[in-house]
Amino acid sequence: MTRVREWGLQDRPLNTVNFESPSHTGTLLSGLNTLRAKGFLLDVTLVADGEAFQAHRVVLASCSDYFRAMFTDAMRESRQSKICLNGVSAAGIRLLLDYAYTSRLALNLANIQDVLSAASHIQVVAVVEACSNYLQAQLDLENCVDIVTIAETYSLSQLRRRVYRFMSAHLCEFSQTPDFHRLALQQMEHLLGCDFPVDCPEVDVLSIVLRWLQGVDNLSHTQRVNCAQRL
Repeated sequence: MTRVREWGLQDRPLNTVNFESPSHTGTLLSGLNTLRAKGFLLDVTLVADGEAFQAHRVVLASCSDYFRAMFTDAMRESRQSKICLNGVSAAGIRLLLDYAYTSRLALNLANIQDVLSAASHIQVVAVVEACSNYLQAQLDLENCVDIVTIAETYSLSQLRRRVYRFMSAHLCEFSQTPDFHRLALQQMEHLLGCDFPVDCPEVDVLSIVLRWLQGVDNLSHTQRVNCAQRL
């Protein structure tokens, strides 16, 4: 084949142009998701709740610290084609795989715990943070006990701090709700010791604590006295 005439490269500037396609990231994700949908080049199977999900190792490793360590270190799982994820729901893994291949995730109160549990387990930091932000946006007097329990379960320190500040700022109203008596002793201790501003005088705080003690059903008299002394 005859080449076109040689440019006088020694005599002229190179005129370099840097090309960057704004659509390349989307095209790449779309292509990978298409490969997954068609079953092409899949090289690992995740099993959660007895349900199997096929994926590409490189995709999992690119967005999950858990899988990155597993597939790149000399772990036994790095050579396995099937990986069982104990303690993680199938619903959570399904949503996380959709996120990994599309960058999109629809969070709601029905799926948030499945997603957060799975994201914490396989260490998808961006999704854990998104779940924390979502729960903070949903915070109210009816769900604050559930949310602070989730925050403590998954070590979401910023969310935990935000919930205790909310409880303190609405302590009078919160103490009138049925959920107030669902606070564990450790949670009540932290609420009293976190030093956030409260919306009532200290004498009212004392009354609120006494009402909480009276409303706790699963304590013996001795335990109740010990709790009173600690609080």
